[in-house]
Order: sequence, then C-alpha cells, then structure tokens
Amino acid sequence: MTHLNPEHPELIPARGLNEFAYCPRLYHLMYVQGLFDDSADTIEGRDEHKRRRSRKKVANAPVESETDEAEEPLIPQTPWSKNKVLDVTLSCETLGVTGKFDSVFESESRVFPVEDKHGSAPDISRKQMIGAIQLESSFAWGNDQMQLAAQIHLLRANGYNCSAGNIYYRKNNLLVEIKWDQPLESALKLTVEQIRALDPEKMPAPLFDSPKCVGCSLNHICLPDEYYAIEGKIEEPRRLLPGRDDAGILYLTAYGTHLSKSGENAEIRIPGGAKFEVPIKEVAHVCVFGASQITTQTIMELLDRGASVSFFTTGGWLRGVVTPPVTKNVFLRKSQFQKFAEPSFCLDLARNIASAKIANQYTLIRRNIVDQDSPELISLKNSVDNALGASNLAELLGIEGFAARNYFDLFSKILKPPKNDIEMSGRNKRPPKDPVNVLLSFGYTLLMRDFYSAIIGVGMDPLFGFYHQPVLGRPSLALDLMEAFRPLIVDSAILRVINEGTFNAGDFLTTKGHSAFKGDARKRWIVAYERRVDELVTHPAFGYRLSYRRVFNLEVRLLARFLEGEIKNYEPLRTR
Repeated sequence: MTHLNPEHPELIPARGLNEFAYCPRLYHLMYVQGLFDDSADTIEGRDEHKRRRSRKKVANAPVESETDEAEEPLIPQTPWSKNKVLDVTLSCETLGVTGKFDSVFESESRVFPVEDKHGSAPDISRKQMIGAIQLESSFAWGNDQMQLAAQIHLLRANGYNCSAGNIYYRKNNLLVEIKWDQPLESALKLTVEQIRALDPEKMPAPLFDSPKCVGCSLNHICLPDEYYAIEGKIEEPRRLLPGRDDAGILYLTAYGTHLSKSGENAEIRIPGGAKFEVPIKEVAHVCVFGASQITTQTIMELLDRGASVSFFTTGGWLRGVVTPPVTKNVFLRKSQFQKFAEPSFCLDLARNIASAKIANQYTLIRRNIVDQDSPELISLKNSVDNALGASNLAELLGIEGFAARNYFDLFSKILKPPKNDIEMSGRNKRPPKDPVNVLLSFGYTLLMRDFYSAIIGVGMDPLFGFYHQPVLGRPSLALDLMEAFRPLIVDSAILRVINEGTFNAGDFLTTKGHSAFKGDARKRWIVAYERRVDELVTHPAFGYRLSYRRVFNLEVRLLARFLEGEIKNYEPLRTR
C-alpha cells in the first residue's frame, strides 16, 4: 500500500500511475485501501503472463536464435526484439516511483521497455489530457502511457540510454511506440504530485456516467452509480454489478473428507474412493466440518487468492475462521472504531437495523397467514415504528424481544408440513429443542459466516459492532448486519423446506430438551440455504436484480460508505 503522507513518501508503483490516470478513485481503492477483486479480464491477463513466464528457458538471458523458444513471440518481431531481459525491477527515490517491467529489450546502446497489455489499443489516434497537459495518443491509452513513462524514467534514472518505449496490445496485435519528450515527462511528474496530494482518509468522488466503469473490475466495490443514485443525481443506476458471484462455497461435510491442492485445482477425496476436482479460482470460501481435513498448501493458496476457510464442529458450531492478513483499509477501521464509540450514532443505526428486521418479519408472516387481522400481526406491524422511536438501546432491545415473541408464535402457525410431524415450541437454542430450531440455529450460523466474510472483505472488524455489545469472541458487527436478513434468508428457506416436505421428524434425533440433525439432513439444509442466497432479488433502492449473497456484500459496502461520510445514511434492505 502506498503511504501518501508527503513527510514520509514511499515509492509509487508504475502500475499505480496507470490506475490513477484511469481513475483516481480506482487508485485510492487499490493502493490506499488495499482493495482488489478479479474480473474475467484480469484473470485472463494474469494467466497469460504466467503461461509466458513458465515457458521461458532462461530468464535474464539473450535469445540466441529463433528456435530457442517454442512459444509465440512476446511482441511482433523487430530488429532489436531478439535481445530481451525479463522481470526487471527498478526504483527512483528522487521521483518516488518503482516499477517491475514486463520486458526490456536492447538494441545497440539503447534499451526499450515493452509493456504487454491483454486488451486492445484505441481504434483511432486522439489527443488526451493528463491534468492540464495534452498528450498525443499514438493509438495508446493515456493511462498506459503514464505507466510506460514511469518505466522510461526509471531506466533513465538508473543510467540506461532510453528515449522511447513500446506498448503491445495483444487483442489487435498492435505495437505502439511512445517517445520520451517534455509533455510526457511533465505529465508523469504532475501525476506523481497529484497522487502525493491525495487524502488517505477521503476517497475521490467516482466518475460520473463514465464508460470506464463498465469494464472496471472494482465497479462493485466502487459503486459509482449507486453513489450518485443515493445523492439523487441519477434516477436509476446502470447494471454494473454482476447478479451472482463467479466463485462459490465449498462444504466438506462427510466424515474423513480430504481437500488438497493439485495444480490449479482443489482435489476432494471422500472415504470410499470417490474423488472430485474443483478449480481453486472458483472457490470463495471453504467450510470444514468435524473430522474433514484440508492441507496447509490448500489453505495458503486460498488465502493468496483472497478466499477464507471456516471450521465447524460435527454438530455445526462455528469454531474459527482463517482469513488473509488484515491489511485492507485501516482508515475505514479507524472510522468504525470512532463512530461505534458514539452512543447516539450507534442508537440511530440500531434503530434502523431493528426496524428493518421487524418489517421483514411482518412481511413474511403477512404473505403466508390467513388471518390478516390477527392481533399478533397487528402488534408486529406496530413494532416497526416503535423501534424507530426507541430512546435508548435497552428500550430498543425490549421492543425487538417483544416483536420476536409475536413473530415466532405466528411463524409456528404458518408452518404446515404435509405429514404434520414437525412442530415448533417457540424459539429456543443452546441447544435447540425441536427440528425447526435446529434449522434456525444452523441457518443463522451460515448467515453469520456469510456476513463475517463480507465484512473482512471490505476491511472492517467483524467483532466490533454498534448494536450487539462486544463480548469476547463474538462477531458483533456480523450479528448486527445479519439481523434484517434472518427472516429474508433463513426463516423463508425453512418455511419452504418444511411446507414442501423436504424434512420430516425422522431427519432429526430428538430427545428430551435436545434435537440434532440425522444422516444427510444437514447436507440437504445446506443445499436449501445455498439455493436461497443464490436467488435473485430486485434491490428496492437501485432497481436491478442480484443474488442475496451479492446483496450481503453491497450492504456491508454501503455501511462502509456511511462510516466514511460519503453517504448520509445507512438503511438495511426491506422486502416489499
């Protein structure tokens, strides 16, 4: 992460100059907050680089003849392209820039950096502005020119004779020469100055209605159109966010299951000889239950890719979560700790959370109950507004508890299993005493795990919340944010599986005062939960459709924007 305090300057990566010239907010997200996520283009481009590097016979050595390497040329052949050096890294403390080069070529007494781009060059030559400085594009994007300018400067600053560089665009097989001149040098220095002037605790505003946002891999983190929609500057945001995640959750539930790494795949071995392989890049999270095993190498590969691992007991209790190091967005955590230390701030947030939860409970009951004039239903509806008027957290907890009793009394009445052999005796836990409460408790654990992962991904501390009070080991913020989604996700899924007859009393071991899953019942409940969080829902504020798991991440990011002062309020999703 680049430190932006002018009194303690650190080296800015040449790639960062590219990102800043493309979009200052993108630079801030990547190099100040430490946030990044892959898109199909970034994965394909990185894999291309990796494949080329793996085919090199000798790094940092000249190529003796055309037959020495059986690979496609890095760039179109030129008189000087036979003499190449790879993986060069140089720095210049005077300008405060560092860079790793794709390739450096030598011709006579001069050197030429070549930056290899996966995409296409502009289709026409155009004049582009970097700050107040005009650059001739020469069929190259202005942000790519900034990265190459830094590379040329680094070579010159380290004593090499370099007066030009090249950008190779693979998609249209075009090699573009960029010459070192005064406008390019001035633009480079201006870009560095602008980066140094950034406020690390305040993000630049997003680009407005820019086509750049469409292909940006961080558009679901940046939320440019959502920001302007909340500000009232646009009526409806563009559909920039993918509806569903590309990666999924891998559950290891069978006794003795073993997960290991095999090349780019995760290899799953189940006792009895069954073996499966899953591409590691398609795994966002792994859940390990009981006596299942996962190798250290697999955990390290998952962490390197930003994925995490949860460990559960055989009975389904969460025992721990392994995540990548907490390196993201220290300034957001600073805001989190400061804001959550203010009682009035916490009360306002907690009111919105509790009111949204009760509203979603009311909607679920109203949609499924016959007696629309039920006193409990009317009381539940009144509790929605009562929560917003609570004068302190103790009063709010009382209102929420009263609403919960009404809700679960009504919830038990709308459960209509075909065989009538599953009953619910109110809400109970630690341990759950009936099959419905087994489903509720384990479902809430899975929901909490999803919010825990989302919070870690954004860079906040999942243990420090605003409603649930801090308790040793309790993920208070995850519990806070999942409140409004309990009825939308877990309770709704239970209503479906019970009323459809997916479960019956024989799927549970029930004794006096205790109930637990039997056989493959837990696995079927996980499938039902995953089916629910993968369902698409129309977001009431933004109008586009996305999966509930995507909504979880969106909710956490909106809270982050609220803590950073970028939006004026945070209100959880309420179903209609």
